Amino acid sequence: MELQHYLGSLTLASPTYDETMGTQVYQQQDGRIRSALLAVPMRFVACGTSLPGRLLGVFMSDADKEAAGAAQLILALRPRRADFAFCDSASPTSRSHLLAIGGKPVPMQNLEWTRSFRPVGALTQRFAERFLRGRSFGLPIVARPFDSLLRHLRPDQDAPEAAVASVTDMSIPNFLDHAPRLIAHYTVRPLWAREELSWLVSLAAQNSRLGAFTIRAVVDHPGTIIGCFVYYAAPGRTAHVLNVLSLPDRETVVLDAMFRHLDETGHVAARGRAQLALMAGLSLQRWLVFRHRAFAMVLTRVPEINDAVARGDVYVGGLAGEDWSRLLGDFH
Repeated sequence: MELQHYLGSLTLASPTYDETMGTQVYQQQDGRIRSALLAVPMRFVACGTSLPGRLLGVFMSDADKEAAGAAQLILALRPRRADFAFCDSASPTSRSHLLAIGGKPVPMQNLEWTRSFRPVGALTQRFAERFLRGRSFGLPIVARPFDSLLRHLRPDQDAPEAAVASVTDMSIPNFLDHAPRLIAHYTVRPLWAREELSWLVSLAAQNSRLGAFTIRAVVDHPGTIIGCFVYYAAPGRTAHVLNVLSLPDRETVVLDAMFRHLDETGHVAARGRAQLALMAGLSLQRWLVFRHRAFAMVLTRVPEINDAVARGDVYVGGLAGEDWSRLLGDFH
């Protein structure tokens, strides 16, 4: 029942819900549903124009019994002139299907970065998650002296920059006010009207498996908010970063402040999705690695939008994506 309720909230309760932009299913003549593509309506601003969009989410198919249904759902995604759809969780197979019907990949966003603060502690956490079903059996305690030694041998070289910006608490109403401003420089971006963004935040906050849903502002020395970050706080474990929002050309300062804060609050590591605008700042971090996560794709026939996507002038991911969804790991 909990899964059923969550699916209803996710797919039908959006304040911008429109059945033409919602979930699609393939139903056989006998009434059985063999394939389904979950979708969440999300409004976007593209090249100065507001347009309805949809996040393409979990794709389900009984391939052994009804491959034709899955194919029909994929073909139905072929965009018409004013359509806009996107996905940030595509597998290699899904990517191939989306490319075949005109989809465009978002540069760099197939990568996930991981920044270690306490490498031995991060390693023991991954070991516990993979082989011990999440039970640590005291491994974090064993890891602490080794991490302390590593931090002593390689002290934080970025400490002198700590005064450039500071991290402060950010309330949800304050975030709703500032988030659209912090992404306004992107040609293609979520509209994030207050009601819609508030709904997304409320859903993301339900995913307590990853930690406590948290928003922090990054403030420069005069006291101006130059950015913020949204993440699941889990001191002693890994912080899962959903969004890093920043004024243009302040991304490196915002990232430095964020990583300092996550380190100081006791996280062993932080993890988040790569974005083209963040790459310069991420490349300056020590103990940071990239790995393939999932492909981010955009589907539209509007040439100006495709041009913006090709040059990375698009903001998707996090709250404008699927990483917050409980369907990715909270129901087994």
